[in-house]
Amino acid sequence: MLMLHQHITRALFALFLGALFFSSLVSYFAIKNDNIETYKRELISHIRIIKQQLSTTTDLEAFAKIIKDGAGIRFTLIDENGVVLVDSDKESESMDNHARREEVIQAHKVEFAHAIRFSDSVKSDFLYVAHRFQHEERTLFIRLAMNIGSIMHNFYLLWVKIALIFSLTLLIGLYGAYHLSKQIRHEIDKIIANLQQIADKEYKITLSSHFCLEFLEIANYLKRLATKLEKRAKQKRKYTAKIKLISQQRSDVISAISHEFKNPIASIMGYAQTLLEDPNANTQIKERFLGKIVQNGQKISHMIDRLALTTKFENGDFTTQNSTFDLAKMSREIAQTFREKHPLRTIECNMPEYCMVNADRTMIELVISNLIDNALKYSDDTIKVYMENEALHVKDNGVGIKEDDIEKVTQKFYRSNSHSWDNSMGLGLALVNYILKLHNTSLEIHSSFGVGSDFSFKLPSDNPTL
Repeated sequence: MLMLHQHITRALFALFLGALFFSSLVSYFAIKNDNIETYKRELISHIRIIKQQLSTTTDLEAFAKIIKDGAGIRFTLIDENGVVLVDSDKESESMDNHARREEVIQAHKVEFAHAIRFSDSVKSDFLYVAHRFQHEERTLFIRLAMNIGSIMHNFYLLWVKIALIFSLTLLIGLYGAYHLSKQIRHEIDKIIANLQQIADKEYKITLSSHFCLEFLEIANYLKRLATKLEKRAKQKRKYTAKIKLISQQRSDVISAISHEFKNPIASIMGYAQTLLEDPNANTQIKERFLGKIVQNGQKISHMIDRLALTTKFENGDFTTQNSTFDLAKMSREIAQTFREKHPLRTIECNMPEYCMVNADRTMIELVISNLIDNALKYSDDTIKVYMENEALHVKDNGVGIKEDDIEKVTQKFYRSNSHSWDNSMGLGLALVNYILKLHNTSLEIHSSFGVGSDFSFKLPSDNPTL
């Protein structure tokens, strides 16, 4: 299969060759006829002159010789019976009767008759022009003839010149077609290169064309196509990344649930198995073991509730139940609960005497509990809970958070690699973030790695009591 530029070259070559052929053919017959008409008119002019001179001529043989030598034209004088009276090229006595010659027959009908035919006497093609006239009460025919060979010689010279001009034009056209096809090939190569670039998913193409409008339009369409494909590729990458993240999150939650549930389930099974194996155990031991079983069961229930609550927040199925309560009192009570749970840790709670707010009491209690619990996990030092600039702060002097990880800590299932021992599902701060968003506020995090973290939040400004 031929390429585009080869098709164009072949088409142009065929076009020029066809134009040369038909132009040459038309010019050949047109110029030939024009030359014959020119010489015919010339012979008619000579006949008119000769007819005038015949009245004063006495020696026809000498007169015929003068015409032949002077004009190079064959002169024949014929009577009305077709007998040749004189001929400039042959002896009249040796010539046949010319009554049946074509030009003589026609001269009876028209003033000047002509014919092109082969002369048997001279053995050559001639242009004959005959004229019938009255001379001294006799009907005579003047016939002039010109050798077609001399006529055609001039014609062929002219036709060859025209053919050379056409040939030169053809060469110039082919040369132009070659350069045109070369330029087209260059533009097509650029398009192919950019298409290959797009196929290789490299969408930053710089295709441009100043050759013709069609290639410019193709370049613009390719640029728009590359832009669209680049956008789709970005969307696909985002979607793929999202799918990977969801998959990773699922793996994380399964891993977290597996690790988190493993210890309490093992404890429950261990205590239960001991009770089954020793039904006569001491009552105090039974009560203690049953208490451990209940405690671990509550822990599992609490984790399930957290996961279910997080799912509700994400699906938008949760609505707040607002009421007015004392935030300061709630904070002191939560701090005291954690002191009892962690007697070896120091939790300072410097709150004002009272601070009335309007919010969902249960959810805000969960926020403060999760912030204190998070501080205890990532710090071995004192935990401080206090009010400052109308915001509640929970501050620790623990490991802190890297700057790149600050935005990640509120994501679902995120856990710091430095505390993988914690076996937390990574839902605490995510729940805090969801709850605060429902209250039209947000969690502020200020942390320095290796120094500590400060988590704070404000309730909406339409709560003037805070």
